Amino acid sequence: MAIITLTRGTYSGAKELGQYLSEKLGYKLLSRENIIDKLAEYGWVEEKLDKIRQKQLGILQRMNLEWIHYVACLRAVLSKEAQEEALVYHGNNGHAALKGFPHVLSIKAIADMKYRIKAVMERNEYAIDQKEAMEIIKRIDERRERWARFLYQTDGNDASEFDMIIDLSRKSIHDAYEMINATVLLPQFQSGPESKKTIENLTRAAQLRARIAMETDIIDDEIEVEVNNGLLNVKGVVHSLDDANKLREFLSHQPEVEQVVSHLEETPQQIDSG
Repeated sequence: MAIITLTRGTYSGAKELGQYLSEKLGYKLLSRENIIDKLAEYGWVEEKLDKIRQKQLGILQRMNLEWIHYVACLRAVLSKEAQEEALVYHGNNGHAALKGFPHVLSIKAIADMKYRIKAVMERNEYAIDQKEAMEIIKRIDERRERWARFLYQTDGNDASEFDMIIDLSRKSIHDAYEMINATVLLPQFQSGPESKKTIENLTRAAQLRARIAMETDIIDDEIEVEVNNGLLNVKGVVHSLDDANKLREFLSHQPEVEQVVSHLEETPQQIDSG
């Protein structure tokens, strides 16, 4: 079964399409808001989330540890939800957060400005005019584009980032469903023992990476982990021998890890810890 990620253009109808797909396909439906709620298990309480949301994203701003940890924990949560596949996730950058997962069908839902303006005005019970609605759309679009570039180094306007782009101002939700359903029935979206093992390993790696992020005394801005059954491969750059030892010690005590293979390089650097 497929993992369907719906990147939603502002007021493009993606939410409604996601709900329709979930009902017709019998897939679990998950939104970005659901993921944010589940981040609490990794310590991302509302107060902490509000703090980082208020930080300005600049093109030249580099990732600090808080952002790196946020992305690691978000991937862990989304990976766990996608482990059984048969998932429709409507949010943004789901395909980027699930990079490497098999059976991901990445879709971007778009609509022309007339459709989107009407949707905004309806949502606000026509208390705003067309100009105000357009300003809302442009402001949210701009913010989402900055987030995609900053957190995942992707361009949400690049068609090559997606398997399918659906214009819901030109196509009904039912017609969009028929097209998506025909796609997820293709052989490359069918599960098998090998793909299930790949998903299991990727999910374990994501959860371990999130646990590293929760260890506040390890500077882990350039750390990656890979899991193959019980073998864990940790690689990247650490800022001191002490950090390398702490990391290896921490990973060796994780219950699902049988052996740690380390490929860590030591490069003292300055890191913005937030």
